Amino acid sequence: SSGINAEWPLRPGYKIGYSKFGQTLSLFNYYLDPTHYKLYLKGNKFFPELNNETGTAAEKELRKKNFLKLSKLVLIGGPGENVIDPWQSTIFGYYTKDGFDKGMIPMEESRFFVEDLFGLRSLAERGDLMKCVYPGIDHLKFRDDPNMLRRCVISALIPLL
Repeated sequence: SSGINAEWPLRPGYKIGYSKFGQTLSLFNYYLDPTHYKLYLKGNKFFPELNNETGTAAEKELRKKNFLKLSKLVLIGGPGENVIDPWQSTIFGYYTKDGFDKGMIPMEESRFFVEDLFGLRSLAERGDLMKCVYPGIDHLKFRDDPNMLRRCVISALIPLL
């Protein structure tokens, strides 16, 4: 055993991640612990703004308006993902609010989608959101896999050409 607990960020990681020091590390800018949501909003300087959870009403409206300028959003991920955890978050699924070992919810049940915080649901409702679950390739191989590119990317681009 290497002595490294693979789940270390899933437990006390929030204490580091939401600290001033932790926010200097890019990894923790993308960290959302569902069991410490208020601390996430207070301590994370990047993700809450990106997810349109913070800011004035005018700022939120502008961010959502800008997001909805997308012609198409293709979300790609799969169980072979070995960097982003959980892999389901690559397609906006996530842990339940009860914690990391309480199961997963799909994008359609997430707060981001249900409340349409930044336009994810609006994009889906107008038919411009595509989820492509592609198992068997790891994080660094996604962009170079020709079959994935054909199935997930090119198929989404052809109607736009």
